[in-house]
Parts: sequence; structure tokens; C-alpha cells
Amino acid sequence: MTKFEDYINRKKREYKSKFNRSSLARQFIPAYNSGRRIRVRFKSGEVLSGTVGVTTGWKPVFLLMLTSRSLGSSWTLNKEDKIVPNSTPIKRY
Repeated sequence: MTKFEDYINRKKREYKSKFNRSSLARQFIPAYNSGRRIRVRFKSGEVLSGTVGVTTGWKPVFLLMLTSRSLGSSWTLNKEDKIVPNSTPIKRY
């Protein structure tokens, strides 16, 4: 069982029929499972690097955790955000 499958099963037990995974963007599942750093181009054009975490609650979303010390993040990941090659320069607009 993968880390993601384990997470989904745990949350289904916790929240039962209220649990809704529709906001978990599928392209980030492999990165969540591996725990490796990725670069993400957000809809705004900004490129940031980090690992993928997930929020708690009955309707979770993936987060980009910028450092290993991060306890939370304001960088939510959705289906419009893209994983880009590590050679892509980090750009902040």
C-alpha cells in the first residue's frame, strides 16, 4: 500500500461519507508518495521548490512544503499547477 492509499483509507475511516478527495490534484500523488522535492509552476507563473504535503480535514488539498522544517504552507496545489523539470529556474513575480 502506498503512502497516499494509506492516507485515503485513514481519512475515510475518520470522516466516513463526508470525506471528499476531489480537491487532491492527481498529478501530485507520485511526489507525495516519494517524498522527493519537486518544482511547481503555479497558475501565476511563479516557480517554487518543495515537497508535497496534505492538509487535514474532510476535504483535503495538497500543499507545497518549502522546507523540511515546514509545519504548514500557504502554497496549495491544484489541477492547474504543473510539475516542471528541476532545471527550471525558480522565478518569483
